[in-house]
Amino acid sequence: MVTSRGGSSSSSSFGISSSCCKIFPVKPSSPSSFTILRLFVLLIVFIFIFNFYSRSILEDEENLNLRLPDFVSQQQLSSEKLWETPFSDGLHPCVHPTSRYQAIQGGDNNHYITVRSNGGLNQMRTGIADMVAVSRMMNATLVIPELDKRSFWQDKSVFSDIFDEDHFIDSLKGDVRIIKKLPTELVSVPRARKHFTSWGGLGYYEEMTKLWMDYQVIHVAKSDSRLANNDLPIDIQRLRCRALYHALRFYPSIETLGKALSKHDADKRRS
Repeated sequence: MVTSRGGSSSSSSFGISSSCCKIFPVKPSSPSSFTILRLFVLLIVFIFIFNFYSRSILEDEENLNLRLPDFVSQQQLSSEKLWETPFSDGLHPCVHPTSRYQAIQGGDNNHYITVRSNGGLNQMRTGIADMVAVSRMMNATLVIPELDKRSFWQDKSVFSDIFDEDHFIDSLKGDVRIIKKLPTELVSVPRARKHFTSWGGLGYYEEMTKLWMDYQVIHVAKSDSRLANNDLPIDIQRLRCRALYHALRFYPSIETLGKALSKHDADKRRS
């Protein structure tokens, strides 16, 4: 009976438990509100990134399709546009003097600068333009510079063989007095031989004018004074530009040959 009761009791308990499980089923644990919020935020971020990159890809494709005809036309017209003046991107020449600039007064100047240029052709051109500016700052007459004859290419050309000498003198007549040769009476006088300091400012060249108290002629052994980036007055820099790009014109026969070669090359590319 005890066993039976125990068994009955066990059965009964089991039955009650089963009934309770059936009546009140065990629910699985649900995710917390924070987890749901985090997943929602991640979903929003993913959608945003997807839309952003999808739109960028579509825009790139549209731009590529728009540019493609222009690119093709540029390839077809490249030989024609090669010889046109390039876009300036807002840049413009600064060669004209400002309203404050004063032209030199007429009359002879008894201070002279002689120059021996050095380096290749482009370096000599830049150096000559610098010497024009130096002559202006030191209130001196510039003698037509000698070109470099000692370099390895052994070029014996003189200034008038390469450049239009008369044009050089005439185009700068309001800026600096320039003569072709040193006056005969000064050929044998003692000269101050000077290699001007590179990147010297206006104060440096004003100090150099003290040499005129003892000499009439200053000989500059090298013309590479590098005046481009040393805070010189704007009119001095513009004078350098006028000398370099306007006054230093090639001799007419060289100009003619250069234009003929350019035209021949342009015609050949167009054909």
